[in-house]
Amino acid sequence: MLDLKQLQAFAFVVEEQSFDKAAALLHVSQSAVSQRIKALEGQVGQALLIRSTPLRPTEAGLKVLGYFQQMHLLQHELLADIDPEGSKTRYSNQNKVRIALNSDSLDTWFLKAVTPIIRSHHLLVDLKVDDQEATLELLKNGEVIGCISSVTSNLQGCQSILLGHMAYYPVCTPAFKEHYFSDPVDVDEFRYAPAVEFNYKDQLQSRYLKQFWGIEAGQYPSHEIPSSKGFLNFLTLGLGWGMAPDIQVEDLLRQEKLIKLTPDQHLKIPLYWHVWNLKSKLIKEITHTLAEYAHKVLHQ
Repeated sequence: MLDLKQLQAFAFVVEEQSFDKAAALLHVSQSAVSQRIKALEGQVGQALLIRSTPLRPTEAGLKVLGYFQQMHLLQHELLADIDPEGSKTRYSNQNKVRIALNSDSLDTWFLKAVTPIIRSHHLLVDLKVDDQEATLELLKNGEVIGCISSVTSNLQGCQSILLGHMAYYPVCTPAFKEHYFSDPVDVDEFRYAPAVEFNYKDQLQSRYLKQFWGIEAGQYPSHEIPSSKGFLNFLTLGLGWGMAPDIQVEDLLRQEKLIKLTPDQHLKIPLYWHVWNLKSKLIKEITHTLAEYAHKVLHQ
């Protein structure tokens, strides 16, 4: 059986990207952390860390990391069953749930959905934010217990459910539309009007232009704004047009600070909840809560 202290030292080094920080969290010396990881690598028979900058787990290290997180979750539930009152009255870094999700879900509905669980279980959460098409990779790598992704998948050892769809519309300010677009909108106008993209992984604008206007990626100018708040600010300042979920901009649309550039054209992006298939009460409760809340706020 793998040693718990060695597994914990390895997980902390990966999470903190530092032997020093991991040692401080564990209240031991850096040398002790190094020795624990070396002993774990000896037991596994493979290197678990690529000692680069930043530190990275090897393929075997990712599997060990996933194993530790699953074991840690089940251990927490066992202790909660043994001492239910104690588990309800304290927060602990050992009681942390890691979930990957897209920025738009985080900024709109996700936190409201999980707040009751965080409070009732005194959970700490570690949310990994990435594009909705990339979060599944974090689950595959064992970095999180579950993820929200636009990609459907049958990962071995995981279950998947469709939560619903987010509807994305091309929006901009009235003044921006008047300056760059005619009525009705002409395809060539998109080749000159600057778009606003979240980051280089954000494919929504290019997917919209390809699907409805036949414009390929790279054939239009774009800003890259890797901040949800900054993205919306760029739009409301009239600096570009972009694809935004209707539940995020409904107030701005109602106030006419933003308008739909093409009201009859939009993208519906599916959101799936992928999670480890463990016999875990907490995972079951998180899954049920997310599905129930998503059914109320997402397009079904």
